[in-house]
Amino acid sequence: MDMTLRKSCSYGDMDLEYEYSGHCELALPWNRTMLKIKSDGEKKTGFEYNFVLLNFYESGHAKIGAHKDDKPSLDQTVDIATLSFGACRDMIFSKKGCKSVRQALETGSLLLMHDQKEWTHAIPPQPCVKEPHISLTFRRVWSSLQQSLDEMETWLFDSTM
Repeated sequence: MDMTLRKSCSYGDMDLEYEYSGHCELALPWNRTMLKIKSDGEKKTGFEYNFVLLNFYESGHAKIGAHKDDKPSLDQTVDIATLSFGACRDMIFSKKGCKSVRQALETGSLLLMHDQKEWTHAIPPQPCVKEPHISLTFRRVWSSLQQSLDEMETWLFDSTM
């Protein structure tokens, strides 16, 4: 994939990082605008988020391949919220044994994704789209410290059995 077509950055709580596709995204500190958007999203979804990944798709040539948001660093009990701006782009959801679903990501739309370990999703190329699209995907990410404590608890629990 040509990285000039899709650019990313992230905001989040202090010292949070999110790793995906061999890339580690270190969160910038929340700014006033992102905190306002996060707060509004939390009111609408009922979930609390500590990280947002912003993807800028320059045109319909930019894409993201089919993938699952099933990283251990993600809190799977919190739905991922995707807020879209700019040109309408399609997202395709697939699950083994189910028919694929195409969802239009219109500007201002808020999409909640759950069962991240079950469903793959992708934004395919749409060459007819000439304008940019921006997606903000809000997540709850475990901090490195929290992950270490959880692993230690699992190890201690397993070793006492």
